[in-house]
Amino acid sequence: MKNLYELDHVVFNYDGNILLDDINIKIDKSSIVGIVGPNGSGKTTLLKLLSFLNFPHYGRFYYDGTELMKNNINQFRKSIGYVQQDPYLFRGTVYKNIEIGLKLNHINQKIREKKVSKILSLLNIEHLSTRLAHLLSGGETKKVAIGQAMILEPDVLIMDEPFSSLDKDSIYELEELITLLRAELNKTIIFTTHDQIQAQKLTDHIYTIVRGKLFPTHLINLFSGKFDKFNKVFDTGKQLIRIDNDLDNLELIAIDPRQIVLSLQELDSSMQNSFLGKITGIIEDSSNIKLNIDIGEKIQAIITRKAFSDLKLSLSMNVWVSFKSSSIMIF
Repeated sequence: MKNLYELDHVVFNYDGNILLDDINIKIDKSSIVGIVGPNGSGKTTLLKLLSFLNFPHYGRFYYDGTELMKNNINQFRKSIGYVQQDPYLFRGTVYKNIEIGLKLNHINQKIREKKVSKILSLLNIEHLSTRLAHLLSGGETKKVAIGQAMILEPDVLIMDEPFSSLDKDSIYELEELITLLRAELNKTIIFTTHDQIQAQKLTDHIYTIVRGKLFPTHLINLFSGKFDKFNKVFDTGKQLIRIDNDLDNLELIAIDPRQIVLSLQELDSSMQNSFLGKITGIIEDSSNIKLNIDIGEKIQAIITRKAFSDLKLSLSMNVWVSFKSSSIMIF
């Protein structure tokens, strides 16, 4: 595959603060890329850079083999469809909202009708065509916003937290749509999410961004929270995790999924952390098994096929999740 994007040591500042620091990333054409990170980590700032809404202060930025400069960046914006986290729809019907981009580009009516009909069909929202925009559900609003972006036939669809505030049915429909857009239209799709497990399911590659720094691999089991230094407990808001550390400003941790030990009974060991959870997902790869487990927080463990077989694990089964403090990365 050919690189569509290449960012080389890119830095972006705002009001003297570094929001993106030494970003290095390559994104292939027709790939699905997820960007994971906590609130305020720089996810939206990075999306705006990839959408050509911002220009880096330092570093080199290439799109489809061409280096971006301030005098040529505008010409690339038409290649991008950008959907905000809380998309704004205009007054009027769904049809009018999707059509508006074509009207602004002075496309004649017959072509507009054909293109809008195609988008409504692709998104499976023909039945919403005459519905007023302010009467739509959250999932329907996201689909219409995607329709607004796709009607102009961009090469890249960029979405900021597209799954936030959606119910389970709407999340499933949007996941199916993302897969369809890549498979049927060969689009490059980039989105941010807080849900690490969901990102793994949908994407070809995941990047993690923490405090403006981009990690070229996925930091699985990344949690934000508050650290009680006196009791050495990290509170994620849903679970308490013991950490042997004396840092004052500890706000983020990541647990190595390969150092998580699973057992059918609670272990009598030196491991400081042990939680009873339920298996919610099982993913097989070439040599290992990835298990998604709900311990109050969603966590993923990676074990060998032999361990999986020996424990006779299955979906919805209860299992003990244990790990040492030494298996925790801190930020």
